[in-house]
Parts: sequence; C-alpha cells; structure tokens
Amino acid sequence: MLGLGQRRLRETIERKGIIMFTCNLANITKYDYCNERFTKAFDFLQNNDLLSLTPGTEIPVCDGVLAKIQEYSTDPEDTRRFETHQDYFDIQFVVCGEEFIGIVPAAGLIKDGEYSEADDIQYYQTPPKHGGAVLRNGDFLIVPPEDAHRPNCMTNKSGTVRKIVVKVKI
Repeated sequence: MLGLGQRRLRETIERKGIIMFTCNLANITKYDYCNERFTKAFDFLQNNDLLSLTPGTEIPVCDGVLAKIQEYSTDPEDTRRFETHQDYFDIQFVVCGEEFIGIVPAAGLIKDGEYSEADDIQYYQTPPKHGGAVLRNGDFLIVPPEDAHRPNCMTNKSGTVRKIVVKVKI
C-alpha cells in the first residue's frame, strides 16, 4: 500500500511523464521523502492559490515546514552563488516564470565565507563543472543538505519568477 506522498509522487510522474529527483545512492535510505513534513509541504503547494500570496512573506505550514513566498527578476548565472543548508531541505517550486538552478554535490566545494547558523546557509565558490535544471511553471526541485544549488538564474534572458521555497526540517 502506497502512502499519500508516494501516491502523489507516482501521480506526478505519470501526469508529467518525468520529474527530476537527484540523490546519491549512498544517501537514498538516509531520508524519507514521503514523510509527514514532505506530504504537508506538497499539500500546501497543491491546495493554495499561490498567486494570491504576498511576496516576501513566510507561512508556517506545520511544525518543521515553512513556505517562503518569492518574486524576483532572474540574474545572470555568474552573479549568483552556490549554497547549502544543514538543517533543511529546499523544495524549489516555480509557480510561474522560468529559471535555471545550478546543482552540484557539496562535497569538495570551496567555502565562500562562514556558515550562518541564523540563516542556515553556507555559500561556496563556483566549481569548474556543475549540472543544473531549468524549472518552469509547476516544476519543483528537492535539494537535500548534501547538494549545493544556485537558484534564481536566468535562462536566455532575465525574467520575472514567482517561486515558493518550502523549507522542510530534517
């Protein structure tokens, strides 16, 4: 019997044909991506009028889950920094618009400044090689603590993006 989160993940795969989920096999059993916090995070994204939410606000979804409402113009990739979070997963969900998010395993990256415990963020210098994904309306990317990501990057030209970053406590 599939749990609610597993059913929704399967439904998303069947509806869209493919979704991106990256993970190192060594970490596949470390986290439960279908736990109650993830389920409540996806329920929030599916059951709210995301365009009516005020950019700059943060909405507590449940214990350990916080939705950050963002709207911005994307930047050239070389002006953005890679970042990681120790205490939270990021679900980067694009409500409307298009952006490129750089992705690379954090192991071996060179830190760019000190870790901010207050903001749960560590920045890194740009590695010589990295991957990434283009997210469009309705697309999401789950970023675990082991991966660095560089969000808010433009694709061909700068554009406006409405995005919800859901922080899910480990």
